Amino acid sequence: MIELGKSHSIIQQMERLGVKILGISESHWKGSGKKLIPDTTFYYSGSPESDGVNYHGVAIAVDKTINNNVKHFLPLSNRVCLLQLNAQGRHINIIQAYAPTMDKDDEEVEEFYRDIAAAMRLTKSIDVTIVLGDFNAKVGEGSQTEVMGCFGLGERNERGDRLLLFCQENKMILTNTLYKQPKRRLYTWISPQDKPERIIRNQIDYIMINQRYRNTVKSAKTYPGAYIGSDHSILIADVQIKLKKLVQPKSRTQIDVRKLQDLSVKGTVFQELNENLDTISMQHDAGQVEENWLTIKSALLGPCNKHLKRTKAKREKDWMTEQILRLMEVRQELRDRNADKTKLKELNNKIRYECRQAKEQWLKEKCEEIEHLQTLHDAHNMHKKIRELTGSKKQTTHYLLNECGDIIVETDKQVKLWEKYIEQLFDDDRVNVEDIETPTGPEILKDEISYVINNMKKRKAAGPDELPGDVLQLIEEKHLDKLAHLFNQVYTSGILPVDWLKSTFITLPKKQNAKKCEDHRTISLMSHVLKVLLKVIHKRINKKLEENISETQFGFRNGFGTREALFAYNVLAQRCLDVNKNVYVCFIDYNKAFDKVRHNRLINILKEENIDTRDIQIIKNLYFNQTAEISVNSEISKELKIKRGVRQGCVLSPLLFNVYSERIMAEALEEEVGGIVINGTHINNLRYADDTVLLAENMEDLQGMLNKVIRISEEYGLTLNTKKTKCMIVTKRNNPPEQLIAGGDIIEQVGAYTYLGTRVNSSAEYLPEIKIRIEKARAAFVNMRSLLSARDLGLETKTRLLKCYIFPILLYGVEAWTLNKECEKRLQAFEMWTYRRILRIPWTDRVTNVEVLRRMGKQVEILEEVKKRKLTYLGHIMRGPKYKILHLIIQGKIVGKRSVGRRRISWLRNLRDWFSCSSQDLFKAAINKVRLTLMVANLRHGDGT
Repeated sequence: MIELGKSHSIIQQMERLGVKILGISESHWKGSGKKLIPDTTFYYSGSPESDGVNYHGVAIAVDKTINNNVKHFLPLSNRVCLLQLNAQGRHINIIQAYAPTMDKDDEEVEEFYRDIAAAMRLTKSIDVTIVLGDFNAKVGEGSQTEVMGCFGLGERNERGDRLLLFCQENKMILTNTLYKQPKRRLYTWISPQDKPERIIRNQIDYIMINQRYRNTVKSAKTYPGAYIGSDHSILIADVQIKLKKLVQPKSRTQIDVRKLQDLSVKGTVFQELNENLDTISMQHDAGQVEENWLTIKSALLGPCNKHLKRTKAKREKDWMTEQILRLMEVRQELRDRNADKTKLKELNNKIRYECRQAKEQWLKEKCEEIEHLQTLHDAHNMHKKIRELTGSKKQTTHYLLNECGDIIVETDKQVKLWEKYIEQLFDDDRVNVEDIETPTGPEILKDEISYVINNMKKRKAAGPDELPGDVLQLIEEKHLDKLAHLFNQVYTSGILPVDWLKSTFITLPKKQNAKKCEDHRTISLMSHVLKVLLKVIHKRINKKLEENISETQFGFRNGFGTREALFAYNVLAQRCLDVNKNVYVCFIDYNKAFDKVRHNRLINILKEENIDTRDIQIIKNLYFNQTAEISVNSEISKELKIKRGVRQGCVLSPLLFNVYSERIMAEALEEEVGGIVINGTHINNLRYADDTVLLAENMEDLQGMLNKVIRISEEYGLTLNTKKTKCMIVTKRNNPPEQLIAGGDIIEQVGAYTYLGTRVNSSAEYLPEIKIRIEKARAAFVNMRSLLSARDLGLETKTRLLKCYIFPILLYGVEAWTLNKECEKRLQAFEMWTYRRILRIPWTDRVTNVEVLRRMGKQVEILEEVKKRKLTYLGHIMRGPKYKILHLIIQGKIVGKRSVGRRRISWLRNLRDWFSCSSQDLFKAAINKVRLTLMVANLRHGDGT
């Protein structure tokens, strides 16, 4: 199926032969999902996207006339998939299979049949179940039995016995052995060694149906004359079953904010929306918050429903041309007439050539569109077009597994499973917190609201109130008084409208092949008007709460991020090894930390902070009265009470979680004297949100800290995931393993660990991480090679795509890197590898790197970029007063004794060697912006001083 034009040829044969559903073996499409080509839907299941090769693969092509009857698609493996259709009074289950070939061992064959059995368990006895595909088995001729007819072909083999056993166990019958046919209508495969004088043709493809429905099959035979570009013949069974007439359910009106790009539409919505706001009057009674909200909501939503309704997008034409389709028809005509094989071969070559030309022309046009969008500075649509061309798609969960490991495919049952999971996850015996008697907090100003609305991100999904955030930016300044009035009513009374207390959970897979509810992340979609209010509150309380958050917390804080956490960990580990001091590390992994925050504890913590009581009251009422519904395949669950956890997707959640986790660590480690001592300061933890690293100089101290953290965390509702929590000893020596225990479980000691997306190891070496980053960047390049190696895309645009999509993957965490000569060589080699593929230079041409750079019109830049970023980052942290902990780590004194001989390459030594400066000179230059800028500029000239 990966051959150009193959899918179009198959569609042509489906139309010619009147086939509505076609099973395909050896599709060689990676991943799973569905493709529309051009009106026929291909449901496919192949090897994982992460695999380097696309072995096997199965697919089912469904004609557009019955595609609406498809209920479920279940990709079980790259050999088995299930498609379920609605029929009258029952379902039709189509199981497409591709069995291992004869050279594979029996265990692989049994695994294949286990996959089919898993699909069969999802069917009901009343359903029509059809199993079809290439089984690489010969059942042979013989007398009629309950599982086969007497019109097989050839002699039975062992795989044929296994197939018949499957039929007996599942009460299936082989339909293409039931009817007397000429042998040319029985064989399904022609051997490559087949010759007129030595015919080698076998029956190894079958269509099976459950025995109770054998009378629905009117015929089953092959069509060897149909050209499908395969050594297999197309096998067709005429099955007569009435499909269910479907009534399309009424769905919610979807608002398409992209229509606001049309200035006339935007002007109309702007005018009507503000006219509506001009005519409404606000109620002043504190108890009429709900009425005021519904009035404003109606005024804003009316023009949206009228002018911004989502319309079905017109499908873009693919690269296939009418001329090629006509050539395919001619090829079939030649085949029907048994034309000379030479003519047929010439026509095949011509079709392949025309397919390549058409695809290249289509790609050229798309590249021109990307170039045009770039000149217009339309980044959103440009990157959208790039994703379309590179085949980037969202991960899809086709089915779920329940607690017993059973596969759940029906949407209504998945909804029930999610409801049960959400109720258990967010259930808590919380104690209500008393309201605050003395309200404090200034009224919300129109300027605060205006600032937040003007800085809102566009094209964000709407919450349960269906009001998009983009529309709020159309409100005239004079009408923001109405919104300010509503906000102040809510702020002073503490009463929130019902719509604001609701949220819709959408689920995102946390990993590939996520099959259980816990393998997903739930994101809350909430009212954008509520988000405006919460953003105003966030701006008021953020600075006050930040004052009490430890310097070792790098997550969700202004000016901090993963690079600070990685820098702190890596430089600290290196400096300890320099003085022969081992570092005992515990990487703590909590069980769904954000979802386990106890609301009463959170509110009590906020009461102890120096923030206005009205802000606390809004947060309390929001968290204690919130409900949520979950969206599964466009089906909405019942409303569920959320009794714990911070709302992922809410602007306040990161700040609230930081305050909560800070209290846990403060209570657990406030009297702790362990950790790494630098200039008399104890550093015993580094944190990025809930990713916590405990640090100690020996295992005894680490065990003591871990025990305290576990005890206090459990008091606050957080529990450790002992399977994912790991410990590591960073050392120069091969020390014997030491035990770390958590809750009776022994924590696994590892030699390497993935921390914040980078691979850290027990020797504090960076070469393994550099190798990983290069391979990830290489995989991203290969995924985009259709664009990056396209002849018709300009070199400037390719270079921009390289910098935008590939180099950021390579350079993630670069500020914390420590490079030796081998690392530098590998980075330079990868850079040249990308340039050679962009220029389409084969290795046989023996083009030098100097010539490659000349053609690219640039210098080697990856290593230069690394040097620039590390130096710039040093200046960034040295000039920032908020980075005191990083100053301490890089400049402070760690007690210990260095080994005799040459010192290890360190983070700071990289800069000393690159810029020919001492450490003191580097620190002085770092705080001088002008000198630092000159040093960066001189890099290009080979002089960093």
